[in-house]
Amino acid sequence: MMTALLPVTVRAGDDDLRATGGTRLPYALYLEALNEYPEYDPDMDYTKLGTIVTKIAPGSMILVKKNLVDRVVVQKSAYKIFLYKGQALVKSFNISLGKNPIGPKMFEGDKKTPEGKYVLDYVKLNSSFYKAFHISYPSPEDIERAKKAGRRPGGMIMIHGEPPYRGKSEDRVDGLMPSNWTNGCIALINSDMDEFLDLVDPGTTIEIRP
Repeated sequence: MMTALLPVTVRAGDDDLRATGGTRLPYALYLEALNEYPEYDPDMDYTKLGTIVTKIAPGSMILVKKNLVDRVVVQKSAYKIFLYKGQALVKSFNISLGKNPIGPKMFEGDKKTPEGKYVLDYVKLNSSFYKAFHISYPSPEDIERAKKAGRRPGGMIMIHGEPPYRGKSEDRVDGLMPSNWTNGCIALINSDMDEFLDLVDPGTTIEIRP
């Protein structure tokens, strides 16, 4: 039986938490995220559509922390994402990956989905790909690896919904899951993205496995 969700009252010391949309990102990093754009992909160009991180209104006095999931695991080879509370499996979903899915992301533009341990740090409710949850790639190790190769690590890796459908049959993507069509992100169908956001809090760890 699911426990009723209790609101968490924002205390005087919670100004930074409220100002960063309920995330625990440092405020300066959150502001930087507001202006962060996805890697350019000529086949799926959503940089031109414009995206803005949706923040909790400054006057809001309540943040809801669900505490339903404490760990997210992606198994790339199985095209699955698993949500856990302790050792108990809460939910799993089918996913899509980057166009070059085998192996970890090495640098910007390689179309690979990262591998490693990260944090789901903030939500974009008005993402061009329906809704999105940002993954804290690149880690310091990712940055150093790309630097050694003389490349940039890239960024703006998300768990997000489906491509925009503008009423044209050629814009519709059938059989979205599982497949390799993103620019390195992890994609869910929109209904699954809604359920994912209902279950997972900002600050939850995510491990992406081969």
